[in-house]
Amino acid sequence: MIEKIKGFRDFYPEDMLVRENLFGTMRKCARLFGFLPIDYPSLELLDLFRTKSGDELLSQTYSFTDKGKREVTLIPEATPSTVRLMGSRKDLPRPVKWYSIPKLWRYEEPQSGRTREHSQFNADIFGDSSPEADAEIIGLACETLESLGLKGSFEVRINHRQIMEKIMNMLGTKDLVAGLNIIDRYRKETRENMLEELTQNLGSSKNAGLLIEFLSDKSKASEIAKTIHKHFPSLDLSELVKGIDETIRILESWGYSNLVFDPATVRGLTYYTGIVFEGFDINGKYRSIFGGGRYDNLTGLISGQDMAAVGFGMGDAVLENLLREKELWVIPRERSRYLIIPMKEETRKYALELAGSLRKSGVDCSTMNNVKSLSNSLKSASSGLYTHAIIVGPKEMETGKVTVRDLSSGNQEEKRMDEIH
Repeated sequence: MIEKIKGFRDFYPEDMLVRENLFGTMRKCARLFGFLPIDYPSLELLDLFRTKSGDELLSQTYSFTDKGKREVTLIPEATPSTVRLMGSRKDLPRPVKWYSIPKLWRYEEPQSGRTREHSQFNADIFGDSSPEADAEIIGLACETLESLGLKGSFEVRINHRQIMEKIMNMLGTKDLVAGLNIIDRYRKETRENMLEELTQNLGSSKNAGLLIEFLSDKSKASEIAKTIHKHFPSLDLSELVKGIDETIRILESWGYSNLVFDPATVRGLTYYTGIVFEGFDINGKYRSIFGGGRYDNLTGLISGQDMAAVGFGMGDAVLENLLREKELWVIPRERSRYLIIPMKEETRKYALELAGSLRKSGVDCSTMNNVKSLSNSLKSASSGLYTHAIIVGPKEMETGKVTVRDLSSGNQEEKRMDEIH
């Protein structure tokens, strides 16, 4: 028997029914916020990701040289492809609000919440540099989680790349990109290792210590200015903080209050230019549920067309873990699925006719194509993930009514065909 490849997942119907509902919720929320769907190839030129996504991500790609001797890769993230699409259309009125749910591939060590292939909900706004656009992106991520039943179960950690760059420069960084990458590993490293690495980057153990104290100081998102001033009183970042404050105010007016200022949230990708954010379960048990930020320079790098842009990605693997923990990974019952069970050979033809009529009226149904005992037939219905069984015997043929059994409660009643929905 040939096994599946390590790091990849199989999905049986009991999971696919939940996943279809999950992706349906994502699409519904995106449309609620005015986003429109796009799609793009799973295979792109490797150059699209080279220098745009950072060396670490590039080393994790499933890349190869194709028969046309081109360097190509299965896409490891969605943003460059989305930007490529945007750069190819000069005729679109802005702002543009797009979403997609592609599969992505990264060759990294599989662990809880991390697989080598995953689906990801992405949303982006192009041509709008306002705090309101930042709020819409974060609001969409929050609304999606709340619509899945996770209200109160997550927090959004917010920061700003330019704020961190100014602080790093003030502290004497020798390599800004390397310094930000060190900070990005803040919660994965010991304090001793972090102090050593930042001392090398800043050239001062004192400044490294000051930075670590700042990184450890999470606060309410509305207290960003106060937190920064406490650690760096001589640094004036009022203009940058003003924009974040406006974004926070909008989000709170929409009812999203699970927002914190987290100096250690910088996002490792090199193309972020402004606000950055990540969503985590409130207990910090899992990897980030979603993450994103503003990337105003990336469109110019890819298409030569400078444009403001902000977006996020929300992977399915961590989200599934959290939904399972909260007992929310369940098959939705909004839409009934019926199995028609003929009790006698002479009722099989009638059962098939009934199935045809129900399908014409939009009812999901199937028929048992062989006659078994009622108990065995009901077991088949339950294992097939049907919600109801329609029992058809000689009496039902005569009366024109059928017996409908709810497979979760065991209750049953007689119904006319036009009462089944």
